[in-house]
Amino acid sequence: MAELSYQKREVALRQLETAVRLFQERKDPFSVITLAGAAEEILGRYVKAAGKTNSLQLLNDAALAIQRIEGDEMLVNVVDRANYARNNLKHLDGPEDHVSIDAWQEAKDMLTRATDNYWLLAACRT
Repeated sequence: MAELSYQKREVALRQLETAVRLFQERKDPFSVITLAGAAEEILGRYVKAAGKTNSLQLLNDAALAIQRIEGDEMLVNVVDRANYARNNLKHLDGPEDHVSIDAWQEAKDMLTRATDNYWLLAACRT
């Protein structure tokens, strides 16, 4: 079998398309999270490479701004929280073998971020 070369942007788009289809069919939120999460990360890196701010950074910046307005002394980075479901579904770190999440909400959130990166990247090309 021949080894072929694949452009990562195209792979990310295929992952995003599959995640959207699974979400619309209400099938397997865990696959939606991991597929959309992979697409979100790759597309987000392309957005950043184009000199723009990706969806995860925009989310984090907004959360930090709200925390400052509210007068929170300890500013919390929301990146770990935003990626909690995806990372916990991909890895077995430590002895805990369960993850407690609202799977469909996490799927929706990850799809939103991945789709935002798709549109941010599209805007970079125009």
